[in-house]
Amino acid sequence: MRKYSLLVLLCLLFVNGKGTIFDEINRMYLKQGIPFRENVFLDNLPIFPEYDFIIVGSGPAGSAIANRLSEIPEWKVLLLEAGLEGNIYNDIPLFNEYTLLGNFSINYDVVKEDNACLGLVDKICHWPSGNGVGGATLINGMIFTRGHPSDFDRWGLEGNPGWSYEEVLPYFLKLENMSIPKLAGSKYHSTNGPVHIQYPFQTRLGKMFLEAGKEMGYDTIDYNNPKTMIGLSTTQTTMRGVRRESAASAYLLPIKTRPNLHIVKNAYVTNLLLNSNSKKVYGVKFIKDSKKRTVRAKNEVILSAGTFGSPKILMLSGIGPADHLQNIGIPLVADLPVGYNLQEHLGTAVSFLINTTDSITIPKLLRGAPNSFIQWLRGDKGIFSCNIAEALGYVQTKYAKDDKPDIELLFLATTPAADGGAFWPKTRNISKDVYEKTWKPIFFKEGFTIAQMMMYPRSRGNVKLKSKNPLDPIVIDSNFLSHPDDVAILREGAKIAMEFGKTKIFKSIGAEFFSQPIHGCEQYEFGSDEYWECGIRSITIQWHHQCGTCRMGVDPEWSVVDSRLKVHGITGLRVADASIMPNIPGTHTMAPSYMIGEKAADLIKEDWDVLK
Repeated sequence: MRKYSLLVLLCLLFVNGKGTIFDEINRMYLKQGIPFRENVFLDNLPIFPEYDFIIVGSGPAGSAIANRLSEIPEWKVLLLEAGLEGNIYNDIPLFNEYTLLGNFSINYDVVKEDNACLGLVDKICHWPSGNGVGGATLINGMIFTRGHPSDFDRWGLEGNPGWSYEEVLPYFLKLENMSIPKLAGSKYHSTNGPVHIQYPFQTRLGKMFLEAGKEMGYDTIDYNNPKTMIGLSTTQTTMRGVRRESAASAYLLPIKTRPNLHIVKNAYVTNLLLNSNSKKVYGVKFIKDSKKRTVRAKNEVILSAGTFGSPKILMLSGIGPADHLQNIGIPLVADLPVGYNLQEHLGTAVSFLINTTDSITIPKLLRGAPNSFIQWLRGDKGIFSCNIAEALGYVQTKYAKDDKPDIELLFLATTPAADGGAFWPKTRNISKDVYEKTWKPIFFKEGFTIAQMMMYPRSRGNVKLKSKNPLDPIVIDSNFLSHPDDVAILREGAKIAMEFGKTKIFKSIGAEFFSQPIHGCEQYEFGSDEYWECGIRSITIQWHHQCGTCRMGVDPEWSVVDSRLKVHGITGLRVADASIMPNIPGTHTMAPSYMIGEKAADLIKEDWDVLK
């Protein structure tokens, strides 16, 4: 009980300010976690001048690589992370949307465009990216989906041997610790990996969504079984008990005493140490505590800094498009299409009002917060262990090909108005005028939402440098919804979602579609194709699945890394994160990113003749 009292006190002090007592409690709390190098607060030792391997970024791929490479006791491994370690708020599944507003997210602004985000602040898309020990797994929705087998077969067919579904499935199994009893025995699941998977707390409405699906002819499925890819399911989430399972808690915390792995937080890598003549990478430069530092790599540097971070470091080091680097004054080392092929899942959403009190609203959460928090601290399932998107559906629009779904439905037992504008418009960067004129009539009212995710977008964007100053933000041109098929598919997805509200089970609780037009789209007939296009381009939902900017492939003309994740024309350097994906899979990208990390570690071990 003492540890629970400590955590309650820690939360209260975190909210109310810092002081002597807070400092002491924070010291105790941190000592229970990962020991970070060069942390004076914890009296740790300084880092070495040289390591066998340096990994930049501790997201799902980077953490997996750090764990697996440090299994070799003779290898000294350094993991550099620009952010800080997570806290108790990151651990609470219910808070996942709100963590986007904190210190664990870098919120990038996107170049203003005419096709998307027209109802957002300044008509600019707002793109969060994870920043902390664990990367995006500190702030994401914890949704564990792998994707369709053909997604990975396509990677293989594009000249990437070893990346077909059958070849990457062993790595999906290696990382997984399936804690859902009815799925644990399947040959498509594993119970031996570090990443725990389980169902979140489910509301009554979430269960009704599955029943509504049955009315509409959809089976309840295991969407990670390649034989059953169309249907509905409770969400498989990365949770251990009632807490978020991050890359840090899965891969780093269990090995925190491993002597040959050093982890440095708050270490912002600026560029690579690179011999321009031999084109060999031999270390990195980074900034920590406002001081410029260097550290050498005896064997390799592995960039796992994410879809935005990895291309930025490459370009600052002279690896990228020749014309772009020349324009900003960076000497060219390798002319590669770094930063191109940017892809993202987009969506829209429909909401329904109900006549029961089964949904999640801020007033109810506040009234029950003390008891709910204590319940969560005890390890008992309750509303704090709900990840919001508690159920998923995989459906086909008229544009779908073969047996593949092209729309994912995400069920939320709440509405965009349930918090009265306290958080939701801020996390999605919706303008105050658009938000209030659209949703104010239903502030705090009971209801649910069915969001949609377009699984295979056609539009492509790019990432560039603003200048050669590594502290300047990158320039993102998303090019969202530039392909007409993207709007058409999302429009059909919205129509399918609306049909759920007509089912008997939802009608039994008075489900009524919220038909207030999105502000700015009032001139169109509600529900018409023109209306949906306006709404999609106005409130453009991003699912934060950015990928593709360091594309894997055989030809340096259109790719950055080869099938072994080595940067074309450069020795001692690999990229291993979502940026290497040639084509975005129809899935939340966390699970494939873990897989990429696991596979990358084996590729490295093979190339250095230590894989047993």
